[in-house]
Amino acid sequence: MRILDERREALVDRERALLEGVVGFLKDFGAPADDVDLVRRALSDLEELFLLVIVGEFNSGKSAFVNALLGAEISEEGVTPTTDRITVLRHADEPAERERRDGVLEKGYPNEFLREIAIVDTPGTNAIIRHHEELSRGFVPRSDLVLFVTSAERPLTESERGYLELIRDWGKKILLVINKADLLGEASKVEQVRSFVADGIRRALGLTPPIFFVSSLLARKAKAATSALERDALLEASGFAELEDYVTDLLDEEGRVRLKLESPLGVVEELNRRYRGAVEERLGLLEEDFRTSENIESQLELYKEDMKRDFEARLAEIENIVLRMSERGDAWLEENIRLANIRELFRQERVQERFAREVVADTEDLIDERVDELIDWMVDRNLKQWRAIVEYVNRRRRARYDEQLIGEVGDSFEYNRGQLLQSVGKTAQNVVGRYDRERESELLATSIQGAVAQTAALEVGAVGIGAVVVALATTRFVDATGIIAAAIVAGYGLFILPNRRRKARDEFREKTDTLRERLGEVVRRQFEAELNRSVERMREAIAPYTRFVRTEYARMSRANEDLTALDAETHALRGEISAPGLSPGAPS
Repeated sequence: MRILDERREALVDRERALLEGVVGFLKDFGAPADDVDLVRRALSDLEELFLLVIVGEFNSGKSAFVNALLGAEISEEGVTPTTDRITVLRHADEPAERERRDGVLEKGYPNEFLREIAIVDTPGTNAIIRHHEELSRGFVPRSDLVLFVTSAERPLTESERGYLELIRDWGKKILLVINKADLLGEASKVEQVRSFVADGIRRALGLTPPIFFVSSLLARKAKAATSALERDALLEASGFAELEDYVTDLLDEEGRVRLKLESPLGVVEELNRRYRGAVEERLGLLEEDFRTSENIESQLELYKEDMKRDFEARLAEIENIVLRMSERGDAWLEENIRLANIRELFRQERVQERFAREVVADTEDLIDERVDELIDWMVDRNLKQWRAIVEYVNRRRRARYDEQLIGEVGDSFEYNRGQLLQSVGKTAQNVVGRYDRERESELLATSIQGAVAQTAALEVGAVGIGAVVVALATTRFVDATGIIAAAIVAGYGLFILPNRRRKARDEFREKTDTLRERLGEVVRRQFEAELNRSVERMREAIAPYTRFVRTEYARMSRANEDLTALDAETHALRGEISAPGLSPGAPS
C-alpha cells in the first residue's frame, strides 16, 4: 500500500490490533485452524494490493469478462471449465506465470489497471470438479471487492443465490455483472431481466447491489477496433463504459483504501456472528446443565430428608421393643422379689429361665427382625436412588447440541460434554449393575451390630443384634436375685427386701432406658454415616461433569464478553473508515 497519512496509519494499526485480538480469541476458544488462518491471512492482506475477486458460474463468461476488462487475452476461454484453479493477475513488466505452493496460479502482465489492483479469477461455482468450487469459496473472505458475473441466458440461478449469500455473509461489497447482454436484444427484455434479478436478490438476500448489463464480446471488439467511431459505438453497445466508469470512481485511491480497510471487518463480523451464535447456544445448554446438576443435588437432599424421616419411624419400632421389655421387667421384679417367693429366689437357674421367658420373651427375635427390615429398606432405597440418577442423566445426555453449529465452529465442546455425561451415566450404571444387595446388607448389619456391642465392650462374633441388646439390658439383674436370697438367709432380708426390690426395679428401668437411648444414638449414627457415604458416592459420580459445566460456563461467559468488545471495536472502526478524508493529505 502507498505511504499513508497519520489518520490512515492509525486506522490500520487499530485494525491490525483488532485482527490480532480475533486470532487470540479464536485460539483461546479452540477454534478450527482454518478460521485462525483466515484471520491471519486478513492481517497479511492489509499489506497487499487491492484484491478484486471475480466469481460466477461456469459458462457465465467470467474469463471473457476478465479479458474484456483488461483489454488483453489473459484468461483462457472455452465452453468447458477452463479455469481450474485460483488465478491471481498482477502487474509485471513482462508476461509471466508461476504456481505457488498453495496451488494458486500467479500471472504477471503489463497492464495499467493491474498496477494498483490484483484480480482474482476463480473457477466456476458450478464446476464439474467440486474442489474448484471450494477454492473459490475459500477466496471470497479475502476479497476487497467482488464482481459477480452471471449470464443473461440464465440469470440468478438457485446456486448463484447461495453463492451470493456466502458473499453477503462475509460483508463484501458486490457488483453484479449480467454478461452476454447482447443476447437479450430489445431494451424491454433487459429491463425485465434487471427487475427479475433485483427483486430476487432483494427478497432472498436483502441485497441491492449495483447491476450492470455488459457484453464482453462487444467490449473486446471495441478495444480491438482501429476506428475511434467503431470503438465508441461498440463500447457503448457493450455496456462496459458505464461499468468501467463506476469502477474507476469506486476504486480511486480513497475508495480502494476504504474498501481495503472495510474488507477484514466483514470477516470479523461474520466470525463474530458465528461464534456468538455458538456461545449463546452453549450458554443456554450449560444453563440447562446447571439446572440438571442442581436438580440432582435437590433430589439428593430430598432423598436424605425422606430417608431420615422414615428412619425415625423405623427406629421408634426398635426402641418400642426395648421399652416393652423394660415394662415387662419392671412388672416382673415387682411381682417376684417378695417374701412369698423366697424359696423360688434360691433356685437361680429357674429364676433365670422364667426371666428369659417372661421378660425377655421374643425381644431378641423382634429386634433382629426390625433391624433386618431397616437394613433392607436402606439398601433398597439406596439402589433406587442410584437408578433414578442413571435415568435422569441418560435423559439429559440425549439433549443434543445443534450439530450444524458444531460443524460451523467445530471445537471439542460437545465431545467433552457428551463424553462426561456418558461417563457419569456409565459410572452410575456400573454401580447399579454391580450392586450386591446381600453384601451391602451384610456390611451394614455388621456395622450396626459392632457399634451396639461397643457400648459394653462385648465380643459379638456371630451373635445377632437382638442378642447384643438383650445381653446389655439384662446383665447383672438376674444375678441380683441370688444376692437378695443370700441377704434373707443372713437374717436381715425382711428389712432389705422392699428396698432391694425398689432398687432393682429402678436400676432395670434406668438400664433399659439408657440402652434404648444409646441404641437409638448408635443406630442413627450408623444410618447417617451410611446415608452420607452413599450420597457422597452419587455426588462424586457427577462431580466431573459438574466441574465441566462450571468451568465451561465461565469460559463461555468470558468469550461472550470478548465478542462484545470485538464487535464494539469493529463497529467503531467501520464508522471511522466510512467517514470522508482517507486520501493522502486529507485533514485528520
